[in-house]
Amino acid sequence: MKIINPTKSIIVFDLDDTLYSEHEYKLSGIRSVIRLISDLYSSWTIEELENAVKKDEHNWLDALCRYCYFNDSEKNTLLWQYRLHQPNIHPYISSHDFSELITDFIATALITDGRSITQRLKLQSLGIHNLFDDVLISEAYRSEKPCAERFEYIENKYSRENSKFIYIGDNIKKDFITPKLMGWLTIGLEASENNIHINDPNDFTSEYHPHFWIKSLDKLSDFIIK
Repeated sequence: MKIINPTKSIIVFDLDDTLYSEHEYKLSGIRSVIRLISDLYSSWTIEELENAVKKDEHNWLDALCRYCYFNDSEKNTLLWQYRLHQPNIHPYISSHDFSELITDFIATALITDGRSITQRLKLQSLGIHNLFDDVLISEAYRSEKPCAERFEYIENKYSRENSKFIYIGDNIKKDFITPKLMGWLTIGLEASENNIHINDPNDFTSEYHPHFWIKSLDKLSDFIIK
């Protein structure tokens, strides 16, 4: 279904669980924290610390701190180690293929929620940090989706006759309702079983749903006129 003319369109992406697996980031962060503790404290090996936590659970850091008898202040330090580590993560499609996918668009942008440094470290590790004309991260703007501020910024910056706006995301709870109300084309990446945030689409009314769902990011090319 070739409905997107890139020479007349601005394409905007979410980041987490849209361009890469956030679950992979979580595992990378846990490994980083565990390595740091093992390097600084002779009392514990990496294997012991890995066995002390259940990596798929939300409270893994609490469990790790209980195991090591760390207090709340020490826990907070380890949390920042998690947030500021250089992640070992991989894009859903290679940086080369992603560049080829977006090369003909008028402009490309990223609208993502999270901490500025954390999100930029992810983009750097994915090898795609230079592929966006605009990177709009919620911490810097003091607003999170579905707030319209960043969508309006992109629209005001790139609006011209016949220009179209497309948003690609994954989270039905917040990604699509605002750009859809603004008349953008919205495309959702179906959740995998490892997604950090999984919401049942049946729990949301139609205005929250994207115009289209795709099973994988490479399927976006099916919509683009070449």
